[in-house]
Amino acid sequence: MLKSFIALLLSNLLLADNTLYLGEVYEFAEKNLLELIQEHLIKNKDVIEKRANQAREEAKENIKNYKPKGMIPLTPATKDREFSPDLTYTLTQDIKDIKGNIIYPQGFTFNPAKYAKISYGIVVINANNPKELEWLEQSDYLNTIAYRIFLSDGSYYEMVEKYKQSFYYLLPEIAKRFALKHTPSIIKQQGEKIIVNEICLECKDKQDNTRGAKK
Repeated sequence: MLKSFIALLLSNLLLADNTLYLGEVYEFAEKNLLELIQEHLIKNKDVIEKRANQAREEAKENIKNYKPKGMIPLTPATKDREFSPDLTYTLTQDIKDIKGNIIYPQGFTFNPAKYAKISYGIVVINANNPKELEWLEQSDYLNTIAYRIFLSDGSYYEMVEKYKQSFYYLLPEIAKRFALKHTPSIIKQQGEKIIVNEICLECKDKQDNTRGAKK
């Protein structure tokens, strides 16, 4: 195959002088791909900038309106209550070491709070509730590393803009794990237990009104 190709090539070279010229030959002018792209960008600059701005605005709106799926609605606490949720976890599969030996078998139950410690308290509020926002502003929970604030509802973007600190959404898994039902709730770890305190803001208002009436 290679010999045939070489023979054909040599034959063409040897017969080159007998080639029939039908006209003048011109070099094919092929633009560089980068030049074509640059030319396209220049010609369509306004359209491209408009689309880019629209994309930025859409991304910004998506961030503003972002909210995790399946969030569990919590209602305002109607009484002060303290409880310790059952955090018992059951393994759904064996835990093995690198040699394949079973360390903890499937079905083993344990309390995570016995092996790990939450180094901060958690405050859960409904950011759409004006009373809870007022309560938060009057508390010591803002702008401190000792607490993290989770939102059961409302916009974390608006909260960040207003208070200039981090906020987090209360994910369904967290709400279920800590058996949360009402807001505001304060979660702290004491030893091997997690303690949840529900704060009744309406109760406090009634107490203040009663005291005011007595005066």
